[in-house]
Amino acid sequence: MKKHDKIISFIFILVMMVTAIYWAISTQSWTMLGTLASVVCFGLFVLLGLRTIPVLTAFVLTNPAPEVTWKSKEQDRRQAWLYIIGWILASRILLMLIGYSFLIIQNGYSGGLLSKMAETWHISGIDASSYLGIAENGYVTEGDARFHIVFFPFFPNLIRVVQAFVGNYLVSGFIVSNITSIVAALVAYELAALDMHRKNAMRVVKYIFIFPAAFFFFIPMTEALFLALSLMCLYFVRKKEWLIGCLCGALAAYTRSPGVLLIVPVAIEFGRDLMGNYKLLSKKVFIHRIISAVCFLAIISTGLLAYLFINYHVTGNAFQFSIYQREHWSQRFYLFFDTVRYQMEYAVGTFKSGDSRSFLGLWLPNLIAIFSALIIMFMGAKKIRPSYTAYFIVYFVFVVGATWLLSAPRYLLVAFPLAFAAVAITEEKSKDAILTVVSVAGSLLYLAMFVAGYPVY
Repeated sequence: MKKHDKIISFIFILVMMVTAIYWAISTQSWTMLGTLASVVCFGLFVLLGLRTIPVLTAFVLTNPAPEVTWKSKEQDRRQAWLYIIGWILASRILLMLIGYSFLIIQNGYSGGLLSKMAETWHISGIDASSYLGIAENGYVTEGDARFHIVFFPFFPNLIRVVQAFVGNYLVSGFIVSNITSIVAALVAYELAALDMHRKNAMRVVKYIFIFPAAFFFFIPMTEALFLALSLMCLYFVRKKEWLIGCLCGALAAYTRSPGVLLIVPVAIEFGRDLMGNYKLLSKKVFIHRIISAVCFLAIISTGLLAYLFINYHVTGNAFQFSIYQREHWSQRFYLFFDTVRYQMEYAVGTFKSGDSRSFLGLWLPNLIAIFSALIIMFMGAKKIRPSYTAYFIVYFVFVVGATWLLSAPRYLLVAFPLAFAAVAITEEKSKDAILTVVSVAGSLLYLAMFVAGYPVY
């Protein structure tokens, strides 16, 4: 390990140790299993960070050789796109049929597939109803709908646009989600194809859409749109279309708050480009490049700033959303490994009390998603682009650090580096087959619990 890697690693360990000490002092609830889960999560995260640091510094600081990208004939590309579009459309139809079948198994036949769409997918019981409400009525300041201000505006904006053509908000929500699912699949393929053979790029798409909770791409939720914009941001930045990429990042930040975290991988890509051209550029040109990079990065933050302005315009307080999250949902940002502590304690408590619905639908899937994501990323960290790993790290800290985390599988679903890491660690066909079977089985079980009304959010 080089000297600078040792220094950065030491600082990282020091920061994590200080964080752990603060947690130990401030935490009042201690259980053996909860503490053990926290320690394991903390340890996996530290190991992931230590594994990433030397790869990341080498990526940024080493004068890069010309990147080798996999090139395929235009005909092969068209065939891949047609295959992906056909596969996504077929999987949506299959998903509708499977979900409807689960509903019939539970309640018996009470209506046709299309007439039972809202009931099958519990539109009124999840965030989809809030997005549809914003699309129809905008943000309001009275009644329960005043809490809709915590939801970002870009997805309902698109629903409203589509509704002008189809005349139905629910149908418009499904259309937006499924069109952006196709876009996400195509861009994921193109982004992956910059670094790997097109067959492996196709496997990236496969894993994105078979991970448990992937059914949320189908219903009127932000996952598909957010993933598509995140992938587009990185794809255009990789192609050195900096402005377009950062504008996509801004739209991602206008869709969900973690979108602003795209600043991290984009900054790393900028840094690599600047270091690679340092000796080739004059001092004046190099300084101009740095200023341009800072300006491009600032563009990404405009999505979040626009949302804050909407908060101010509607409520008079730019941070009203955080007040509602804290007071109405007991939601604030804390330490990700403390999240694992209380998740484990709730899992044990609901298991002992016989509350199988909460145990199987909420706490156990959350824990499985958190630990699986860390393990997959740790195993694949040296095999995927370091900027992607860095994005996962900050994204994981942000979304898992919620004090009332109910949707870990859904939140981690759109952390696209997971699919890249999954492909990297399953180069052998047997491993690929095992992870594929496990993912599909997990998806079916999670979907069945969702349709059955388990607390799957």
